[in-house]
Amino acid sequence: MKKGILLPIFSLPSNYGIGDFGYEAFEFIDILKENNIEYWEILPINESKQYPYSPISYYALNKYYISLDKLVDMGLLTNPEYKIKSTRIKYDDYKEKYYKEAYNNFKENNEFIEFSKNKKIQEFAKYMHKIEKEDEKYYIFLQYILDKQWKELKEYANKNNVKIIGDMPIYPDFNSCEIEYNSECYELEDGQMKFVSGASPDYFNSEGQKWGHPLYDFKHIKIQNYEYLLDRYKEFLSRYDVVRIDHFRAFDTYYKIPIEKSAKEGFYVEGPGSEFFDRLFEFTTSDRFIVEDLGDIRKETEELRDKYNFTRMKIIQYTINPLDKKDLYEDVENMVIYTGNHDNNTIVGWFNNLSKLKKEKLKSFLKENDCFDEKINVALIKYCLKSKAKLAVFPVQDIIGLDENSRINLPGHEFDDNWSWELLDFEEFRKNIDILR
Repeated sequence: MKKGILLPIFSLPSNYGIGDFGYEAFEFIDILKENNIEYWEILPINESKQYPYSPISYYALNKYYISLDKLVDMGLLTNPEYKIKSTRIKYDDYKEKYYKEAYNNFKENNEFIEFSKNKKIQEFAKYMHKIEKEDEKYYIFLQYILDKQWKELKEYANKNNVKIIGDMPIYPDFNSCEIEYNSECYELEDGQMKFVSGASPDYFNSEGQKWGHPLYDFKHIKIQNYEYLLDRYKEFLSRYDVVRIDHFRAFDTYYKIPIEKSAKEGFYVEGPGSEFFDRLFEFTTSDRFIVEDLGDIRKETEELRDKYNFTRMKIIQYTINPLDKKDLYEDVENMVIYTGNHDNNTIVGWFNNLSKLKKEKLKSFLKENDCFDEKINVALIKYCLKSKAKLAVFPVQDIIGLDENSRINLPGHEFDDNWSWELLDFEEFRKNIDILR
């Protein structure tokens, strides 16, 4: 079994208020290499607001991830001031003055001129100029730096036998470059949404979830032979070693919610299904993907997944039933097993919220499976490592044993702490990483 760690870029330790593509990211890769951990799952890195699963562009990277230290190394900055370290990120404009200083000191070169010809980046720059009024070339400069820094980081990871798992968010933000330049690919009336994305009630949320994204107009996309979506997949396959397809269910049937209604009042309609994936596999293979097949999925969704031999997911917080002392989800090789992911509580937080009876039953279950440990995070990590799955991925919080105060996201809730957890340093992670040996 191969092993991986889930840690968003924004959660890396940083002297500037938010994790980025700087030296802490390289240090993290060093730790993975030292411990024979071959995968790093990073969540989306597209330009977005605080919610990374609502990208403004599928081609532009998030400007927060520019490393100021690397701008210093390029001679574009001098002595940026550190922020006070915190376990919570503030999405503010702290770095902006340094970006502008670097831009003013930058002299165009052939590499930049060539990068500037990228049509998708040009569209993004025009869109951002319209919104924020800065010079278009400034936004191209930021993307040039991001592209350069990201490629350096990924190359370093790959040289050290670490592969990057990156997420493909299913829908963009309505107020986005994607809608500005591709509105015909979305289900809009007079430029406005009548239906929005979401999920039906399930074990994530008994009320369902209303995400609020625009929905695709698959009739139009099909006429285009799916090129709008395929171009995006080509971009992501060039960016990551493995692409995790968010909300796979939507390719079978997707949930439509009337914009003025609640999530419970939505309904399912047919997605693109095999037609899209037949086109996708004209230029790639299934081993490049993991599919998020979680939630309330139907038999046809499973058949679509298995037709293309996609790697599935298993999150043990959802599959272990402590009272019955059973794991309700089959254990197969073509799977990634997680203690939890970005939408879950931490293992310690999850355990803390179980009833006394469930806690005792779970401990008994773990003892029967020869996985018991006084530390519940260690016990459940041991349980995952005994799986048939080809890959086990663990959030950093579960390696360290952090509680619910360190969770990344609370799905379906507007919550200031969502997408804001940050490590102060790697000390505790280094101390506990030998759990995986």
